[in-house]
Amino acid sequence: MKPSAGIGPEAKAEAAAWLARLHADDRSDADENAFRTWLAAKPENARAFEAVTNLWDLADGLRMVPVASARSRLRIRRRTVIASLGSLAAAAGGLAFWEEAYAGVYQTTVGEQKRVTLSDGTQCFLDTDTRIRERSSASLRTVELDRGRADFRVKQDNRRPFVVEAANQRIVAEQSTLDVRRDGGRISVVLLEGRATVATAARALAQPVVLTRGERAVVAENMPIRVDRPNLSPLIAWQTGQAMFENDTLAAAAAEMNRYSTIPLTVDDPVIARLKLSGVYRVGDNDAFAHSVALLLPVTLERYPDHIAIVRDESRMPEG
Repeated sequence: MKPSAGIGPEAKAEAAAWLARLHADDRSDADENAFRTWLAAKPENARAFEAVTNLWDLADGLRMVPVASARSRLRIRRRTVIASLGSLAAAAGGLAFWEEAYAGVYQTTVGEQKRVTLSDGTQCFLDTDTRIRERSSASLRTVELDRGRADFRVKQDNRRPFVVEAANQRIVAEQSTLDVRRDGGRISVVLLEGRATVATAARALAQPVVLTRGERAVVAENMPIRVDRPNLSPLIAWQTGQAMFENDTLAAAAAEMNRYSTIPLTVDDPVIARLKLSGVYRVGDNDAFAHSVALLLPVTLERYPDHIAIVRDESRMPEG
């Protein structure tokens, strides 16, 4: 009998998802423990995983130490991983299997922006220092925002909701355009088109919030979801390579500019850190930004090999 005989499509899909998870760079001990639990749950799971790994072997993508029917720790050879997964998908007989198995990771470095198309056709624009992970199944499309900011132009799919997960928050979007930013545990969601629902997984009794066009939801751990209708221009200026400030503090403006540069600005003086600033600046050029600030505010610059210090200019400070 062939190893795949008598194995249901759900078990095959789960096995393929486990294979993708276990080959990921960031897999953890918790992932491996959960995999062993799933493997032992029923005999069909072990047979499904064996069938999937046999297909992977045919694609020359994976070698395992054969102990106790593949229950030992996986040894993964990282040779032509994506090509091997593609061959695995072809051997499995179709796109559906590939969508279940594939967990896409997209990321940018500091100062880099990138446009990508997700497996379902959703268009995504990644801001600087951003990382997302895509998981697709027959019933759900999920993107986890590990860090940074992304603009999603969600493709309509009535069978599979589109969900963005970040820091225990879930954003469920219909056909829409939304901007999602993560700063540690703080999440900001701006709905530019369509409709989206924001819910927090941290508090089970908290009511989800439905956003309409032009609204922003801000949420963090141990705080309720706050919704407002801000001026959108500063919030989406990053999509044109700009940062727009409206009466922001110098400290906040410098922090935002630092997201795009490997030569950071420092503002250690609390007095000048509170000075207010407005204007539009091109991101990625901290030197030009600092020069402009030195003309507008009572500050001067001290340039070092690894940073630019913005310091107080006593001769220009207002009295009192």
